[in-house]
Amino acid sequence: MKKITSAILFCCLITILSGCGNSEEKASSSTNTEEQANKKENAKLPSTVFESNKNKETISKSEIHKSIQKYLDTNERVYSVTSTIEEKVWDEKPLTKKEAAQLEKGQALLKKNDQNFSVYIENNKLPEGYQKETNRVSEYFTAYNQTIEQLGNSVQKIEKETKNGSISTKEIKDIMPEKSKVNGRQQAKIEKFLKKINVKSNAFEM
Repeated sequence: MKKITSAILFCCLITILSGCGNSEEKASSSTNTEEQANKKENAKLPSTVFESNKNKETISKSEIHKSIQKYLDTNERVYSVTSTIEEKVWDEKPLTKKEAAQLEKGQALLKKNDQNFSVYIENNKLPEGYQKETNRVSEYFTAYNQTIEQLGNSVQKIEKETKNGSISTKEIKDIMPEKSKVNGRQQAKIEKFLKKINVKSNAFEM
């Protein structure tokens, strides 16, 4: 999931004014890009998702922090795999059957993760001041994950119709997350909340 910022024009201006920059900065940037590419290439789907058997219990701050962290970490690990596949779809590049299978498995993990976390925060008493913001976290990522589910369903439908090993993605268009729940304002509120409770996540950066 890529963060959209208002600093793009500013960055472009800085690039024009600064020219090519020095070789050390270039080398550092190139290294970081390569590291990120290697990390994505070697990314694997998680074997577990968020789970809890608690019902009608009072959850401590420490526990809800750990629960949110597990929920977000699971999303992040799935995104590390699915984001690469999503990029190919948006660029209308064909997918392999292996990528289609990864997308299908990823969407199943995200759906289970969302459902388990949603039931957990709904059926238990969270610390004072946590319910609204934790619901926001759940709704934001659930809405985004539903987009991945739609994408996966479209790929599966096309895969059934294809006769070779390459799956065309040119027919997949206009699949977008629910704007009322997935937008910059909601993201900013979530990031502020996570920072306040000291929960770290790169899920927004995938």
